[in-house]
Amino acid sequence: MSTATITNSLHAFLEPLAQERKFSGAILSSMNGRILFSQGYGEANLELGVPNTPQTRFRIGSITKTFTSTAVMQLIGQGLIKLEDTIDRYFPDQQGGTGITIHHLLTHTSGIPSYTADPSMAQWCAQSCTPRELAERFMDRQLEFAPGERYAYSNSGYTLLGLLIEQVSGQPYGEYLKQHIFEPAGMTKTQVDDPGMIIPMRAAGYHTAEDGALLNAPYFDISNAFAAGSILSTVEDMHLWDLALASDALLDASLKEQMFTPYATDSEQGYDYGYGWIIQESPYGRIAAHSGGIPGFTSLLMRFLETGVTLHVLSNILQDINPISQAAADIIHKELNPA
Repeated sequence: MSTATITNSLHAFLEPLAQERKFSGAILSSMNGRILFSQGYGEANLELGVPNTPQTRFRIGSITKTFTSTAVMQLIGQGLIKLEDTIDRYFPDQQGGTGITIHHLLTHTSGIPSYTADPSMAQWCAQSCTPRELAERFMDRQLEFAPGERYAYSNSGYTLLGLLIEQVSGQPYGEYLKQHIFEPAGMTKTQVDDPGMIIPMRAAGYHTAEDGALLNAPYFDISNAFAAGSILSTVEDMHLWDLALASDALLDASLKEQMFTPYATDSEQGYDYGYGWIIQESPYGRIAAHSGGIPGFTSLLMRFLETGVTLHVLSNILQDINPISQAAADIIHKELNPA
């Protein structure tokens, strides 16, 4: 297996897409911890002509949930909370909280409506809010179904998990992640995003107009994503995240096994969900994955559990990157196992 061959094949696929502005971002792939490919494409800032690199920082959207779930599992490992705990003890104002457990929040089976489906969100998503103010937008709403009855993706549930982390640890969500996940993993370029801070190498976000032109993404205040989608990272740091998950540095083996066990099924999308992770089959065996989409940015993390390959794709265009990511995964596996 030659990394040069993989590099050449991936570059031949990705460079024309970047030239046509059909992809802008960074991609890193590894196998059993060894980096196979790491490259930026397109521009981090179109107006200034700044190129994307593996050190460029992107909003990763809902991949944030993999960090939130890991933090919750750490607290469980310390005996501070239990999966079967009902959330009324932490959130007495939450509608139906006496029947909702931490397990339900982690697996999107709580029945709590996702605040991102609220039609009024367009009126307030550019305004800053505290995590508690964000939660108050949905805590008094009726449940969509009885807890545990079925799966329905809910950013509201992960907002409550972020608040739970703060209550139990006594630290702000971002500080907890920094101390207990980012720093132990060596992820020095990863943080909860802050629009007011000067953050080196932070990409600007774009979206595609109907005529194909790229436009600046509408402003979205990242405080409205909180523990469901507010992290900023690089593909290099996401590689360190993968290494930390492969080791016992953050969670012991039994807790990781629980996290990657499928508990709920999205019958429409055809995947299962563990604790913060999508679990599904692929042509290369089972994968643990998560995607992210937030104004101006799209992301995908795929861990191929049987081949040892991991693929990180971070883009500063809000677009469907699944076809590009799947094609990249095909190229990598074909080069690793030539016919």
